[in-house]
Parts: sequence; C-alpha cells; structure tokens
Amino acid sequence: MTAGPTGAADPGGAPHPAFTVDPFTDGCRTVWDRREHALLGVSPGNGYFNVALLTRLLGWLCAEFARVDVVVPDSALVHTYLALGYEPQRARRKARGETNVLRNRVDRAWRAGGGPREGDGLHRMSDLAAHPVYRERLAEAERALREDDALAGTCAEMSREVLRARGHTGPPAPERVERATRYLAAELPFFLASADIFDVPSSLNFYHQPLPLAELLYAGKSVLQPPPWQGYATIRPAPADPRPD
Repeated sequence: MTAGPTGAADPGGAPHPAFTVDPFTDGCRTVWDRREHALLGVSPGNGYFNVALLTRLLGWLCAEFARVDVVVPDSALVHTYLALGYEPQRARRKARGETNVLRNRVDRAWRAGGGPREGDGLHRMSDLAAHPVYRERLAEAERALREDDALAGTCAEMSREVLRARGHTGPPAPERVERATRYLAAELPFFLASADIFDVPSSLNFYHQPLPLAELLYAGKSVLQPPPWQGYATIRPAPADPRPD
C-alpha cells in the first residue's frame, strides 16, 4: 500500500527531499489523500530525530499538508524515568531537561526550513493535557488498558523495550512496566482524536517505522477504535535516486 516518494517545491522553487508514505489501511489512505493535518510526535532519546532530518521532514510536511502540529511528550516522559527508578523530583528534572533540548531542536529545524506557518504549532504535551477531548480520550484509554488484554500486552512489551533501550538490565518488575506504560497511555488520545484535539477535519499520525500500538488500533484489534477521519501511516525518507555513472 506504499504511496511512493512524494515531494513538493518550496516558494523558491527548490524541491523538498521526498519521503515514502505507507498508509496502514484504505481509510488511512483517504486521510492521507486529503492532506488536511499531520501530527508529528517526536520521541525523546531517539537519535533519528536529529536537526538535519527534522529540517527535511518539517519542510516536506509543510509542503504536503494544510496544517502541521508537533507534540513533544514532556509530561509523559516523567513516567519513563520513574519506571527506571528515579526519585520523583529528579525524574521531573530529567524529563524537563531532555524535552527542552528536543523542543529547541525541533524549533531550530523548523525555522531553518522556513516555518512554521500561521496555524502550525509546536506543543508540549503538558500544554494539551487540560484539553477536554484529550482528557476524555485519556480516561477512555486508561479504562481500555485495564480491560483489553491485547492493548495492555502490546503496551507492556513496547514499554519493556523502552526500558531496555534506556539501560535497564534484566526483566523489569511488573510495577516498573506498569509505570512505563503510562507514557503510552498519554499518547493514545492523539491516535484516537488528534483531529478533534486540534480542531481539524481529518488528521494523519505517523512514525518512521512500524509502531505496534498504532497498528493494533488501526487494525481493529482493540476496544479503542479510531474514527474514519483519523489516519496512521509509516513515513520515512525515500531511498536516494541512483546516479548515472
């Protein structure tokens, strides 16, 4: 279902580097075809989101979509540090420092590419936590994690991987996994309702590699069901064009 490389020229005529888009379902393809809104969630501690890549990606997103919003998961990251055994005050301090660095990196990259445009936005997750739609969907997600074995199992395995990637050795205790899973719970409202949170007709969420949690939701294998105006896709840099000898 890969859409293939797409690119668009900026006002000066230079094409933005192409990216390959792979909508997960036919419904997700419809959302991609509409190109009304893209939500970019950036992951703290992920070396993929460097300034060069972000500059290319944000320039391409702005050329393709009517509106782009970026979310930095500052408040959610606290749960990861608590799961790693940090004391609460130190966990908040570590999360704040790491996400400030990431937010500044996104800001530099976006401005280097000529954006953001009027209507685009760069947000900390904590700034959106009081939004009524976000709060409703978060409560729904927390209930589902208690009742939906497939959802809980997927989130638990992803959380174990995060803890391992951040240096935890050996099988993490169940209470650590449960705490780490709250990071993913905080992200679930955006997969379910980013269109409503940002007041747009349709919204495409994406990541640069397969994301088990999103694929579970969009495959209809969870009690949580995204509406038709929500979409999910894998978007990654297109392979470089082969050059003639």
